[in-house]
Amino acid sequence: MIGFILVMTGQIAISQVLGPEILKDKEPAEIDFEYSQGFIILNLRFSKALPLKFILDTGAEHVILFRREITDILGIEYEKRINLVGSDLEREVYAFICRNVALQLEKTQTVSRDIIVLEEDFLHLEELTGEAIHGILGTRFFRNLIMGIDYKKGKLTLHSADSFRPPTEPDFKKISIEIDKYKPYVRSKMKRADGLELDLKLLIDTGAALPFMLFVDTHPSLTLPDYFVKGNLGKGLGGDLMGYLSKMRELQFTEHFSFNNIITSFQKLDTLINPEVYKGRNGLIGNPILERFHIILDNVNGIMYLKARKNYNKDFKYDKSGLVIYAFGPELNDYYVKEVIEGSPAWNAGIRSGDMIKSLGIWPINFYSLRHILNKLKGREGKKIRMKLERNGRSFRTNLVLNDFLSPKKLKKAKNK
Repeated sequence: MIGFILVMTGQIAISQVLGPEILKDKEPAEIDFEYSQGFIILNLRFSKALPLKFILDTGAEHVILFRREITDILGIEYEKRINLVGSDLEREVYAFICRNVALQLEKTQTVSRDIIVLEEDFLHLEELTGEAIHGILGTRFFRNLIMGIDYKKGKLTLHSADSFRPPTEPDFKKISIEIDKYKPYVRSKMKRADGLELDLKLLIDTGAALPFMLFVDTHPSLTLPDYFVKGNLGKGLGGDLMGYLSKMRELQFTEHFSFNNIITSFQKLDTLINPEVYKGRNGLIGNPILERFHIILDNVNGIMYLKARKNYNKDFKYDKSGLVIYAFGPELNDYYVKEVIEGSPAWNAGIRSGDMIKSLGIWPINFYSLRHILNKLKGREGKKIRMKLERNGRSFRTNLVLNDFLSPKKLKKAKNK
């Protein structure tokens, strides 16, 4: 149910304005990426020594390394210690700035970039993704470059502004976007259940593995719907991000594309961070929507090109269990229940937070990857999944019956019980 990374870094003095030197002779570079658990994962050679995995995050500005032990081992100097804005304003979160660290993506030149190194890895994204993740590549890394993202082929294409030629295929739609602190925003419309239409400014966020998030009270009519459930939305520097889940009647994603009955996450700003950080922004569009397009982001000229894939607006597959499952262990193939949404199928099956998952169907749980488990939980409504769990050293079995518990009718029924 989760997949939102929040890393607010406030005003940090990083003055580099580089970008095109990544490319050899200004020729486009086509880079393979892995698309896993709703995240775009790139291979990055760090300091000319270590092969690491970084998430491409257009919702972040800076390059952020999660694990300080890496820079410690390599002997990289820290210029200064800084305080970061976390997700709840209650926890002191610190990081270091390192200058001119050598970074290289596949099929590109090695470049020097200033980076932020977390003093402690508060995110632990391996729990969320089931594989090692070492950091985030924000938009500043790609400044003055034009970025094409082909989710179907798993290709990231980088162009220099001088050599880029806009696509001529009629299937590509040209859309104006706004650029603020190197991050792209798009204007869209949303229709509530009561038919009221709202104009929204949405962040195009490849660091979000949820489809659509709204920040409550950033618009006079942007409030929580009548029926919702509380849920775990993702991870921030201050810990897990709690919010609300429901469905919206319609999202008009630019003037060309629309989605109906879309699963929507809601976050109240007073439970997140200083609302001033989100001034003028109402929410975000994440990868489950973006992956339905071939996208070209021209942050230099403020243009986005979108080519819809076949059946781009088909129904979204999503978790029908109410479970939030985290991976752990040396091989990241042991699993425990992080959260259970109250009133969900998992809750009704007697599963609770902290339960260890021992088997799924007839197979031991470590036969499965996290991706495989989560795909099973997105199955058809009414599907029965046999599970063996352990709580306080005692094993028990239960049958989990998948159910579209976020449908407005079922939310209304549950609320009125």
